[in-house]
Amino acid sequence: MNIRKMGLGLMVIVMLLTFATSASASTTRTDSGTTTHSGGNLSLQYYAYDSHVHGWMYATVYRVTASGDVFVGSGSIEGGMPHGNGIRTGNLYLGNQPAGTYKYVITLPSAWMGPSIVWGTY
Repeated sequence: MNIRKMGLGLMVIVMLLTFATSASASTTRTDSGTTTHSGGNLSLQYYAYDSHVHGWMYATVYRVTASGDVFVGSGSIEGGMPHGNGIRTGNLYLGNQPAGTYKYVITLPSAWMGPSIVWGTY
């Protein structure tokens, strides 16, 4: 009887630890910022260190207008593999865009470090 209770207790502890680990890995945070673009081809490079925690990083770019934000483009990258250096990089090539203010919104797992972003033209 004692061994049976210990086995059941051990199983409960393992299940709780599994749930706690998966729940903490699923929390996300959001980062955003803007840039002023003079017109032409616009790109956004985004980077983060995944801390070997599985998850996805999503990046979305909007053109800021008086009537609201207008979707321009988006991308995502998966991270958290047990191999590799853990640095995840995504590139959005947004094509020829008119002059104006542009905003990025990046959502990534809370355990990841970053993001770092670089606006560019090409």
